[in-house]
Amino acid sequence: MMKNSALLLCCAALFACKQPGQKQNSADTTANAAYTAKAKTAVTNKLITPGRSIGDIVLSEDVTNVSQLLGRPDSSDAAMGSSLMVWYAGHKTNGYRTSVFAHRKMGDKDEIISRIQKILVNSPEYKTAEGIGVGSTADEIKKSYNLKPTSDYINKDVKVQIYTDLDKGISFEIDASGKCIGVVVHQLHDTAVAYLNMH
Repeated sequence: MMKNSALLLCCAALFACKQPGQKQNSADTTANAAYTAKAKTAVTNKLITPGRSIGDIVLSEDVTNVSQLLGRPDSSDAAMGSSLMVWYAGHKTNGYRTSVFAHRKMGDKDEIISRIQKILVNSPEYKTAEGIGVGSTADEIKKSYNLKPTSDYINKDVKVQIYTDLDKGISFEIDASGKCIGVVVHQLHDTAVAYLNMH
């Protein structure tokens, strides 16, 4: 009987000793989950998803959502139901640029809403799931995307070629050195929007 009582006391003592450790582990798990969720959010906020979004800016959404995210645009131009808005990092024209082209469908039931058609960024912080973005070489990009030249423009007397993967809804601006200097996301197979100059 004494042996059984002693054994029960030992078991109870061991159980009590383990309880705080279990609570600590539970707290650690909760803290780790919160940290992981924050890390995922940070990554998602800089994720380029072809044919869908760049960061928190999503195609087909109301363009007023972008103003809520980024504030008043540093420049804007509107005509014939279309608008092009530009935000610069730090509101300085030499800062990284985010450009959004939006369009209203005149005569549609929601014609008052200007929907996002095209998004351009030139910050190297934004990357695709494959790690492709500004600073990537054309050869690196071609490993993940089927690129075709669609248009070009002149930037500081240097020709910039735009290559597009229409099947995935993404374009890359490549400079003379063969490096990406801008990434554009647009709807899949939308040639009219894909060819639209945002400069």
